[in-house]
Amino acid sequence: MSTDFHKNKKLKAFAILWIALVHFFGIIGVYFLPDWFLPATPFIILVSAVVVFLRYEKYRESRLIAFAVISILGFLVEVYGVHSGNLFGAYSYGNNLGWKLFGVPLIIGVNWAALIMVAQQLTTHYIGINNRFFSAVSVGVLMTMFDLLLEVLAPQFDFWSFTQMNYAPMQNFIAWFGVSFCFGLYSYSHFRNQNKTAVFYGIAQLVFFMVLGLLVI
Repeated sequence: MSTDFHKNKKLKAFAILWIALVHFFGIIGVYFLPDWFLPATPFIILVSAVVVFLRYEKYRESRLIAFAVISILGFLVEVYGVHSGNLFGAYSYGNNLGWKLFGVPLIIGVNWAALIMVAQQLTTHYIGINNRFFSAVSVGVLMTMFDLLLEVLAPQFDFWSFTQMNYAPMQNFIAWFGVSFCFGLYSYSHFRNQNKTAVFYGIAQLVFFMVLGLLVI
């Protein structure tokens, strides 16, 4: 793969256009046609993660390996969480995140990796933290804050729900911080090269869920 792949103007245009359109029309689609749009969530996450990853300024095989490692570990963490109830609490996944293996949607690992990319970019290039430990703390805080927003909407979108209560328990957020912190420690060496598309994706995600939160709740 060319080290100048990120300079491809068509890829840049597609990435920005894709992220903008799927989140804009996603708000409309989820609100007015949820039965049609929500099942498309896994496809949207996958394409978004790929275009964001390809927009890194310099291709590195180690970054691709790191993305795969976080995806696999994120998936395995969720498998353990779903079947044990000891990590995030007692919860189960719905049907709108696509195909499942061991009760966990396959796209979940990719989503973990994509969100860690975003959090690492914000930590490095916008908060300005260049220390591995404090960067991981920041990644953990950002990811946990985002999860606070997700937990409000996830049951209504049939993404996941907690089986013994109508809201996420405190251990869920503690575990989110802990897992994100560990991924932050690992991703520090791999996801720090500037990627403005990752930041744009993170902002689009935040606006998407905040607007839907105002409309749906």
